[in-house]
Amino acid sequence: HASHNKVYTIAATVPQFLSTGLLLDKAIIMPKVHPNGTPLTSIIESLDDDDKNLISVLSMNLLAPLYVRPIDKRTGQVQPFAAFEWVQDDAILEWGTRKLRLLEYMVASQADVICLQELQLERQEKRESDNDESTDLPLDLPDWIQPMVDEYGYTAILPPQDSLDHIAKRNLRVLGSDSAVTNAILVKKEQWKVLEEPAEEEDTEPIKKKNKKNNGMQRISSGKNSNTMVSVCLEPATTKSDEAASIIDPVVISCVHLDATDERKRILQLTKCLERSRSLLDHQSKGDDSTILLRPLRAIIVGDMNAEFVPGSCMVATLKEHQQKKKRQASGPSTESDEAMTEVSACTEALRLTCAEPPTKEQLEDWRQLRQEAYDLVQDHCVFLDRIPTGPTRCAYEHSVDNTEDTATPRAMQSWKLDHLLYTCSDDDESDSKDNIGELRPLAYWATLEADPTSCQTGLPNATCPSDHLPIAAVFEIPAGQDPTAKENEASSAFLQKLQDFEKRHKEVLEQAKAELKEKEKELQQKELEKQKEAASNDPPAAVDNSKQGKKKKKGNQKRAPPSTEMMEMKREFRSRLKTLQKNQAHEREELVRDMGNREKLLLQAHCGNPWRQWLERGPK
Repeated sequence: HASHNKVYTIAATVPQFLSTGLLLDKAIIMPKVHPNGTPLTSIIESLDDDDKNLISVLSMNLLAPLYVRPIDKRTGQVQPFAAFEWVQDDAILEWGTRKLRLLEYMVASQADVICLQELQLERQEKRESDNDESTDLPLDLPDWIQPMVDEYGYTAILPPQDSLDHIAKRNLRVLGSDSAVTNAILVKKEQWKVLEEPAEEEDTEPIKKKNKKNNGMQRISSGKNSNTMVSVCLEPATTKSDEAASIIDPVVISCVHLDATDERKRILQLTKCLERSRSLLDHQSKGDDSTILLRPLRAIIVGDMNAEFVPGSCMVATLKEHQQKKKRQASGPSTESDEAMTEVSACTEALRLTCAEPPTKEQLEDWRQLRQEAYDLVQDHCVFLDRIPTGPTRCAYEHSVDNTEDTATPRAMQSWKLDHLLYTCSDDDESDSKDNIGELRPLAYWATLEADPTSCQTGLPNATCPSDHLPIAAVFEIPAGQDPTAKENEASSAFLQKLQDFEKRHKEVLEQAKAELKEKEKELQQKELEKQKEAASNDPPAAVDNSKQGKKKKKGNQKRAPPSTEMMEMKREFRSRLKTLQKNQAHEREELVRDMGNREKLLLQAHCGNPWRQWLERGPK
């Protein structure tokens, strides 16, 4: 492709991706960097290994035409982020030219999966095959991208119509255009099969739209997708000749466009993304109730995340490097001072403060709490997340800098790392264990703006890139899976036996303590009864009041004698002893969980029928 015929220098990018080396058979394998725009099929061919199960993923923020210098009806002006002041040639922003170049980019990539952000959908004529009962004309793929479905064999996955209508009404109100800007995923049907989730009563059943040209599937609309998050569960369309290598667990691909201003909203969106991924996988993992399902979550999350994953940020707290750091801190010397410095810096940047106005104590405390929530997010889903170390993908003027008064000084361009490819991976510390069966492995990815100094000077879009975000892409290996119902697997059976022995011991200790209480309570009651009898025998008989003879006391009015001081003291001691026992057992559960891998946590959840953290906090039922 003409716009991709460049020579990139990638030596300078080596230091930034050293941490992403994969420890395989005690050898470091680094994902290779290729020039941006290299056909992904040629990258796969260069890997020269037909036995590997590979998937290529491309992510593109298209820069919707609606977001190019529009008049905001609320202010009557163009918002600074949409003004593109650095673009002097209006032809670069002209949609008629840009959409053709975007289509060429997608076709030339030859990606298995294409994740799109800011895809602008227009109202289409209603067809007889449409299931939508809405009176509005449906929002569907625009004509310019239709060749991806008609000619190049992709299936499109879009949000449901109600979600699209909602954003279209907002755009009509604010920007004067009845069109929806959304995320979408294109899947190459020849390579990958879309696994649809069964419809639930409260959900909208997935709607299949038919292509007008060849009656092939045009798009799938799922009620649980949204304008900023679209997910799809995939399995290979064909199997390899090697039966063992062809056993591949499904992989979930999510295309996200995270909030541009609020870190808390970004974490919330990432939470929903992982929940959605697990839900999609679970729908494919249903088995007999007696079966323990061990299928790990294989997920790739890509898109415009509007965050740079800087040290001390909440987004970086979701990654493996932070998980490993927390693990080391729990068992080694603390580095709290360094951590505090990075937190202050990240919090200052996220809240758009300055060095002269650092975050307050309350703001920092909220930030640390959010970081902990981000850390717990991936822990609760029994996964490790890593990030392919792509560089800057957006280059523009800094919007927060007011340069209206100083027109003589040229404004400098600034670059940001906003687009990312996240994937579930293994903990390198456990690379030799069976806990890591099924982790995704990045083998190659495209270079970004660090290899394009011209774009760093001119900004995006420009003559070589038709969007304000540089596309990113990667090739992943999906290792052969194992039988998801392997309950009798030796390691799994050993762990389950260990877990059952652990719970049995805790239960026996608590039951023994309760039995001792009952025994002591019984002894004290017997002693008190004997004392009462002895006291009654020594007291003279009371005079009989004949006027009350024949009247029976109501059962409810009979008052029990208060427990003795000795009995109350004994119960207080027991409650204190029970509290200490439960505290010690909670500590033992913490020690046990701390040494667990993700596969063991999945086993624990299947065993107890609850999230592992609930078992940790409350113990077994």
